[in-house]
Amino acid sequence: MKKKVLKIIALLVAIALIIIVCWFANALCGNPISKWLAQRAASSYLEEQYPDTDYYIERLGFSFKSTDYYAHVRSETSIDTQFTLYIDMVGNVYFDTYDDVLSGAITAQRVHQEYRNLVKQAFESPTFKWDFEIPVGHLEIYPREALEDPLVNDIREYALAQEDLIIDHIYDPRELGAKCGYLSVWIESDTVTTELAAEIILQIRNEFDNANIPFRAIDLHLRHPMTEDGKREDGSIWIQDFRYEDIYEEGLADRIQAAHDALEAYFAELDAQNK
Repeated sequence: MKKKVLKIIALLVAIALIIIVCWFANALCGNPISKWLAQRAASSYLEEQYPDTDYYIERLGFSFKSTDYYAHVRSETSIDTQFTLYIDMVGNVYFDTYDDVLSGAITAQRVHQEYRNLVKQAFESPTFKWDFEIPVGHLEIYPREALEDPLVNDIREYALAQEDLIIDHIYDPRELGAKCGYLSVWIESDTVTTELAAEIILQIRNEFDNANIPFRAIDLHLRHPMTEDGKREDGSIWIQDFRYEDIYEEGLADRIQAAHDALEAYFAELDAQNK
């Protein structure tokens, strides 16, 4: 009798462990039935909501964070038509991101990446004298809602509205760079002076000119390197939104100093307002 009870307990424990393992597996990876339901739901949704199109499901995946499935959808003929369907575990499509296509967000992402690739290529030039910590290039393109929001104050006045982009249009990223291209550069150096900042920013302009990669403005942060004990010497040169047309040799260090002083005054004013 005792052995029989122990066997029953062992069987119940084993069943409980199997249930727990299956529960964790379902939470992390989904399950075949839900995946099948998601695939069927995604296909039906495309037929019903977007009939007579060449849209297809590129990939079906599972999100362990939301425990839902998602289907990446693309078009055979439109480079900017790509969006996502979100599907619950019982096969209901509850959201899609097609509005990102219509709003120009996907087109903006495409031209952003094309410009970033050009900028990355330029910063990797072996002719640069410095090792850049964080060289970044992007296009100032935002939703019109953000451009017109009076509470959003960190968008440049030359930024473009993504809604004005034409879906599938082949843009020249260089032309867009001249209109709204923005560079952001961080450099560590034992010497931190406006003269060195001027030398750096002037070479950046020359290198980008030689590579025919225009930009509208640049951020530059020149600071001391981190010491072995994790500290950094005080003092840095930091300028924001320094315009391309202001980057020329005569008086450049003075313009950088003025831009640095103006930025420090701006942050000091913000600190005072927040106290």
